Amino acid sequence: MNKLDFVLGLHCHQPVGNFPEVIEKAYQDAYLPFIDVLEQYPQVKAVLHYTGPLWEYFLREHTSFVARLRSLACSGRVELLGGGFYEPILTVIPPEDAVAQLNLMRECLQRHTGQSPHGVWLAERVWEPHLPSLLARCGVRYLALDDTHFHRAGVPGTALTGPYITEDQGHPVRVFPIDTTIRYLIPFKSVPQVIEHFRSQAHRGGHPLLTLVDDGEKFGIWPHTKAWVYEGGWLERFLHALSENSDWLRTITLREAYETREPRGRVYLPTTSYFELGQWALPWGAQHKVDELKELLGARAGEFEALISGGQWREFLAKYPEANYMHKRMLELSRAVRSIPNTSPLKGEAQRHILQTQSNDAYWHGLFGGVYLPHLRDAVWHHLLSCESLIEGEVRPVPVEEVDIDVDGHAEIVLRSPTWTAVLAPRRGGTLVELSHKGLPFNFLNTIARRPEGYHARVREAATETAGSAKSIHELAVAKQPGLEHFLLYDEHPRGALVEHLLSPAATWEDLAAGRPAHVAQLAGKPYTVDRPRPDKPRLRLWRREELPEGLLTISKSISLCGSSDALEAHWEVTNHHDCSTRLRLGAELNLALLAGDARDRYLDIPGRKLRDPKLASAGEELDVRNLRCVNEWDGWTLLLEVSPEATLWRYPVHTVNNSEAGFELVYQATCLVWVWEAEISPGGKWSGHLRMSVRRPS
Repeated sequence: MNKLDFVLGLHCHQPVGNFPEVIEKAYQDAYLPFIDVLEQYPQVKAVLHYTGPLWEYFLREHTSFVARLRSLACSGRVELLGGGFYEPILTVIPPEDAVAQLNLMRECLQRHTGQSPHGVWLAERVWEPHLPSLLARCGVRYLALDDTHFHRAGVPGTALTGPYITEDQGHPVRVFPIDTTIRYLIPFKSVPQVIEHFRSQAHRGGHPLLTLVDDGEKFGIWPHTKAWVYEGGWLERFLHALSENSDWLRTITLREAYETREPRGRVYLPTTSYFELGQWALPWGAQHKVDELKELLGARAGEFEALISGGQWREFLAKYPEANYMHKRMLELSRAVRSIPNTSPLKGEAQRHILQTQSNDAYWHGLFGGVYLPHLRDAVWHHLLSCESLIEGEVRPVPVEEVDIDVDGHAEIVLRSPTWTAVLAPRRGGTLVELSHKGLPFNFLNTIARRPEGYHARVREAATETAGSAKSIHELAVAKQPGLEHFLLYDEHPRGALVEHLLSPAATWEDLAAGRPAHVAQLAGKPYTVDRPRPDKPRLRLWRREELPEGLLTISKSISLCGSSDALEAHWEVTNHHDCSTRLRLGAELNLALLAGDARDRYLDIPGRKLRDPKLASAGEELDVRNLRCVNEWDGWTLLLEVSPEATLWRYPVHTVNNSEAGFELVYQATCLVWVWEAEISPGGKWSGHLRMSVRRPS
């Protein structure tokens, strides 16, 4: 019988900011039972990778599990891979931070397992050609990548039975192709089918090496897999089969393969990732074009799929402006931290915050990726703002600054006080795009717009799947609740605060919520002129002129941060330049990302009035409102909003419908508040309104 070597590898990850109960369930359902079964089969070797957030959790909650990993590593049965500690996309963070991420993981493994890794796991298998130089700086000698990467470099499938060598600027690393066929067989098909595939590959001769390094969550967390893999005994049968066939089917580690296998040749891999991610990175219209192309290819689509590259990971930063803004704020603060002298006692803690903001999940979306998950974005903002507060005394930021934060060619204006950071985009409606309270630390505008996604057509068609044998999540189309198609509404502009609406007389909050026509003039997204700000005072005035059928109006708004009173104040003034009176209906919109739309301990309160439904995710209209309290009992703070003159208050929740491993789901993103004032403005006259925001915490 011809021989075959097999690398059995698992990559396990939970993002920074994930709920502890979610991580614990993953531990109990997948990570722990896998080791329980593996330990029973001493002939089977495995390659394991746990990301930094998991190591931190294990070391805090499950030290006995760490001891078991150390024992397996010391016995040579398990190889532990390194990688970026907080699972960043290494190519989109500063090189200095990438080195810090890799070194942090190496130090963790050395300290707690006794292994010094020479191989790494690359987050989302996002490869760019300059990576070998970076990896070589940290002593990395090898890694595993999808066979898709090799196909796109022209390497035929029959030649993907061993490592290749690649380099950048003369710095080499070896790359092992991950077998896609095995990735879809394990653990979803029967054990005899998997072994038969191995047998067919061995019959080709030449002592092939097949590599699998895939998501550990497939072994217990993906839908139906706990019942299939553990309760149904699939993993025990599989490891037993590997042991029974060890005379021709040998499990080895990547380190052993590196030490015993000569490279099959040289390869230069293009900028790429796995096929599905490339498709997810495209705008939704282009995603459909890829599907159309595959339909045109018909039965031969599989031959060419690897050459249909789709997009690249960086395109998520164009697709989701909210992710791009976080990313550029991260880069800005990373530069600031690097500018601090190494002798500063704050530098180490500040850098740790920055590394945590680089956890990739909050910056993208497909089937995985969590840009639509508010708690993951909140974790990024928590660490960004914690870092910013920590280093403020070292870098001494100015009260007012004009800077193109998001690198779109137009400067934003940053207002700072000891309490607040407020960022306005004059070219986009003079909208507040960030409103961060440093003491909490919390960004009240950490929300996301509702936009089309490539899978939304499937949402309209999805029906509840009956439970059965485990399937790959790429094969599932399950709605986690009925009626999701009614929430497929889309925004024309990113959501922020201080968005003005010149509303038609019959407009309602339902019109705004559904994106129906509601305006006599649309101001969102239009450029505002900025009066030159004073660099020493966090105060700003913006204005624009709008020609209506009734005449010309000037709409101005002033924003100021009052350090002494811990408040942000906005003041609007509308001037009527027409020779006739003008009936005004002005709405001022704020989209507040308050995280828990249906929680009982987070709610809205109008003093002196009982709301029929006070939840953050409630909707409706309240007349004659002057004060509103957004209460967060969980974290112990209240956001106070006071307006004058009193106004009608519209409110509705902003929900997105997005994909996840378990199916399509509805996610609360923000509470949209619209203060609506109505006034008659005489010829040459003016109307003015005022909003004050402050945070109260228990003393």
